[in-house]
Amino acid sequence: MCEAYGKTMPPVYPSGNNTFIPSHEESNRLVVDYSRNPSKFALNRYIQLVPCDKTEGYYLQMTVEECMRILGDDLAHYSWADGADAPTGVDGDESFNWVPFRLLRRLFAARLGNMSISNASWPLVQQHNNIKAQQAMTARSVMAVKALTTAGNYSSAHTATTTVAGGGLWPNATTANLFIRKSINYAVKQILKATGAVVKAEDLNLVISPALAASMAESQEIADFVKGSPDALAYIKGDMGGPESNRRFGLPTHYAGVELVIEDAVKVTSKKGATLVQDFVMPADKPFIAARPGGLIGTYGTPSFSTGTLFVSKEDDLSVETKNDTDNRRTVTRVVDTAKMEVTAPTSGFLFTGATE
Repeated sequence: MCEAYGKTMPPVYPSGNNTFIPSHEESNRLVVDYSRNPSKFALNRYIQLVPCDKTEGYYLQMTVEECMRILGDDLAHYSWADGADAPTGVDGDESFNWVPFRLLRRLFAARLGNMSISNASWPLVQQHNNIKAQQAMTARSVMAVKALTTAGNYSSAHTATTTVAGGGLWPNATTANLFIRKSINYAVKQILKATGAVVKAEDLNLVISPALAASMAESQEIADFVKGSPDALAYIKGDMGGPESNRRFGLPTHYAGVELVIEDAVKVTSKKGATLVQDFVMPADKPFIAARPGGLIGTYGTPSFSTGTLFVSKEDDLSVETKNDTDNRRTVTRVVDTAKMEVTAPTSGFLFTGATE
């Protein structure tokens, strides 16, 4: 006789399903794991990463009015008659501000017994590396969303309710009222004026939550847009290019000239053993437009109109470390991330509030 799970098994006659011991090997060591590749996070589509040598520094925030300032349509202010003194340009400089930032180191760790590791039929340490990498990326998403949905980080001209900006709540948008398109157009005009049209519509991303994405997709405005599109069949079949999250909700990749980014990171806010509490990182009622000109990686000290910037340490940019503690016969695996999120160019972004209620 044999024992399974502490219970004695009664004698049985051989049959087709009891002459072997079930093992993990039969599933080709399949691991059902919800850890996501960090490069797949939506965060990387709407912020810029700037690697830093030091943990403290300043970034230069310039005002941009002077490059657009024209006094009078006759341009008399800039005239220089022959034989006259040249204009001095005494009032032609631009203002700036040094803004300090400090990186904060965070650690996401797991401690595993060496016996558990050696007995496991799957790569237990590697799996926890993936888990901690996702946890660190989720933390980055929380930082970014918190900064970019805080009204105090924008001027009054760059935040408004969707009712003020577009006429109403986005779930109630129809082909007749175009609440969503009007809101986006309102924000884009503000951004173009504030940046001297240096930031273009193709640099802008409208970041929304999965809950708002579903409401938008179900609105008559978006449904009619998709229905009337020459790519309608591709949308229906799910063949349309772009992120999987957009296809999942039936949203186009772009609308009203800006790219739609669904911030679908999920956070669990309850402690282990407590009642599970989980939610999306992105609130449904605060969509925002963020500029991300160029690529994901920016260069420290160079001009950038990226609305949100994540300053990261070159040494601890999601560093994965594993240590075998031989004295205690256990292994510690951890991901170290030293970073700071800043709204570096608020004039290139726009925060909507009250989009759903």
